[in-house]
Amino acid sequence: MATCYVSICGLALDCSYMQLLSQSHHCRSPSTATVTSETQPILSQHKLLRLVITVLHSIFTVNYCIKSLSPATTAPHPYRWKANPPQSFAEMRKRPRNTPATREVKGEIVEDLMSLLPDDILINIISRLPLKEAAKTSVLSSRWKYLWTFTTVLDFDGITESSNCISDPTCIDKVLQLHRGSSINKFRLCLYSKDLHESEITNWVYSALSKRVQIFELELWPRLKNYTFLENCYNNLKSELSGVKYLRSLRLFSVNVTGEILEFILHNCPLLDQLSVVRSETLVSLKVVGSAIQLKHLRISTCYRLNEIKISTPNLLSFKYFGPGQELKLHIENAPQLVDISFRGVMLTRVRNVVGPITSCFPQLKTLELDSCDELYAQFSEHELPNLTHLHLRVATLNRESLLGLASIMKACPFLQTLIVQFDYNGYKVGRRRKVPRHSHQHLKLVELHGFLGRPIDLELAFYILENAMTLEKMVVNRTNYSFGCGNAKDCTKLREAKLRQGVELLVL
Repeated sequence: MATCYVSICGLALDCSYMQLLSQSHHCRSPSTATVTSETQPILSQHKLLRLVITVLHSIFTVNYCIKSLSPATTAPHPYRWKANPPQSFAEMRKRPRNTPATREVKGEIVEDLMSLLPDDILINIISRLPLKEAAKTSVLSSRWKYLWTFTTVLDFDGITESSNCISDPTCIDKVLQLHRGSSINKFRLCLYSKDLHESEITNWVYSALSKRVQIFELELWPRLKNYTFLENCYNNLKSELSGVKYLRSLRLFSVNVTGEILEFILHNCPLLDQLSVVRSETLVSLKVVGSAIQLKHLRISTCYRLNEIKISTPNLLSFKYFGPGQELKLHIENAPQLVDISFRGVMLTRVRNVVGPITSCFPQLKTLELDSCDELYAQFSEHELPNLTHLHLRVATLNRESLLGLASIMKACPFLQTLIVQFDYNGYKVGRRRKVPRHSHQHLKLVELHGFLGRPIDLELAFYILENAMTLEKMVVNRTNYSFGCGNAKDCTKLREAKLRQGVELLVL
């Protein structure tokens, strides 16, 4: 009977979820308490956390079943909600906490272990579950009925099509109405819908920001041309009471946003350290300028109307850009901590627009990722990157006679430890083997060659590295070409037969 009851309760979880959202609840009043996240989670891994919930659920339902089938020998469960749900975390904690209910079963004392866990730990666990599963916990007991409404993570993912995701606009509205927590650690809204309205998104965004959200992610497919992030609630955000100042991370994917709004966020969010903007059609100019800006990581990708980026802030650590660079005006100054730069999407033309501005960062750079061309090689020969340890280059092989121009880049990085080269395009010219000055690389330990097809120019570069990397530990040769698929990769027999220095591992994929 107990086993049967547990199974029935498990099935009831799915049914109760939709009933829960469809019920009309009392209006919530502004919360004054904050659910702290200082308590460390019992378990950090998602699967183990789900197991904790399952075990606790089983313990409770078995105890409840035994209690319902046996003569009552103890008082009712000590945790009973009043007619009205709690309006804040502080109000919820004011309820009486008595000794957990116990019962003697076959000579053993059975205790309700759930009642031993404090609310903040339970909320911490619930916040790590998918939102739909978190809502299902409301049927476990009267104590659990409203715990999920204090979750600190609201993740609405309508793109992965998971059964645990909430993507229906009506459900999103109800969840936000039911949420009683005063703060949100993470708000993620990823939707694929052609029927979304600008007013709906504006209300959801403003609701999240009013809850002092720390991590905010918005992704819309397809992009709504008539929607611009924060445009309609821009004036409200200027209020001193606005929760936007608590932002730590902002990620906008396929969402239009203007440079004016981004600059407002940068100057009014003292905790913001990560900003990512992908596929915005309205971003034309971006200025990250100011000594008070705390931004550490900046990513801009495929914003094709962007024609100017100006960076002058002492705290920036990482800058990643992907997109056309022919007309882009890049200005970088007063960025003493910028050690990680990635500039992709600029092939063959006007690379000087890119390399010129970042040369001021060469002495401090540790990681660099670039699309390369012959003009790039010439510029590197004039500079040195004494602290660079990781170099990632995408090389166009079209109409090339040799790839040994990379040797000048390697020479400019005396302490390089990792080199990754990605070959693009199939075409090349047959020419004489190029002679370059021999230069030993004393710190290069790992080399990865992707898109390697065994052509003469490929083998020429591979042999040069094997001969001159004195401390090389591993070379990975991946014959998959990212531009044209696997194709007809030529035989790498010559490379396999190469005489390797002792301790060098050659891996051909």
